[in-house]
Amino acid sequence: MDAVFSWRKTRASDLPECLRLHPGKNGAEGVGAGRALEAWQRIFEMRHAMRSAVVEMHSKGGVAIVGFGLAAFVKKSFVDAEVENPRPGLNSRIIESVAAGDPVIATYEEVREANTRGDLQQVILDTSWNDTVLNAEQRDEVRVLLGRAFQEVFAGYRFSRILSEMVDELDLWHVRGHRAFEVVDRFTGYRRANPGTTWNADRALVAVSLESMRTDPHSVAAELFQHHSVPQFAFTRAEQELLEVALEGADDKSAAEMLFVSRPAVKRRWENIFERVATVRPDLCPPDGDGTRGIQKRQRVLTYVRSHPEELRPFDFSQGQGAEKKAKTGSMDRERGRRGGRAPRP
Repeated sequence: MDAVFSWRKTRASDLPECLRLHPGKNGAEGVGAGRALEAWQRIFEMRHAMRSAVVEMHSKGGVAIVGFGLAAFVKKSFVDAEVENPRPGLNSRIIESVAAGDPVIATYEEVREANTRGDLQQVILDTSWNDTVLNAEQRDEVRVLLGRAFQEVFAGYRFSRILSEMVDELDLWHVRGHRAFEVVDRFTGYRRANPGTTWNADRALVAVSLESMRTDPHSVAAELFQHHSVPQFAFTRAEQELLEVALEGADDKSAAEMLFVSRPAVKRRWENIFERVATVRPDLCPPDGDGTRGIQKRQRVLTYVRSHPEELRPFDFSQGQGAEKKAKTGSMDRERGRRGGRAPRP
């Protein structure tokens, strides 16, 4: 029987095995392997800013992790500094910041504010696979699955820029197939200024942004940079967490265990969710008197948020409309500047 591949969200217990797939991306250069693993585990606990997936190979010999991807939202000031002063060791600086207790990973509030503005900054820390057990065709399948996983787990966020460091020539070769990614720097200036550096020469900083994505508007990733949809329901963070685990198939008992709350608390969250949805979209969640059962309401709500993932992302509704208008005005100002005249009337 041929091997079968599938992806799932990463569990904390997977991390040691995942980080062995490509040690060059572990960021352990400054803190050592032990502290680096601890830092990765802390990043993994920052659920508001991090998403991760693994690809498993199912064969007669059992199930093995053969692919891994993890990306996190980081502070805009950090990304700006990395682009303005490119140098090797992007992951190392992130890991060192976490190990030192002053992480450059964005806080929940920073993620919410940036998402509202459509200005999320992300670093892809790892995308790797097991070259020792996969043939060329299987590697391609694993890469495709990791791409699909990234698209799904980050759908509904409002990106502005994504950075990543390629750590060897093979790494860079793979990313050249993505038109939207641009090579920001091969660190030649850094090497001239630091001739004794121990960083290997075949490294590069790559990025994709709102601007570069316009050159590849039909890419499957382009949707992450198209900020058309604003959430309707203003779900709380707790309600979003419940909806996310419910989308993964968790019942109330499992959801309570996963979210570390009681089952009555889960039921109260569902009641609040139904009330919010009914206020805005009574067609999705009719009043109790019409005979619609709770399980039917859940199915309708889950069907809706599955195709509208922006409902599950942090969003500041007190500033959301203002941010949308400001972004639109800024776009018109840029257009007026390009044309050298007035912006077109709406």
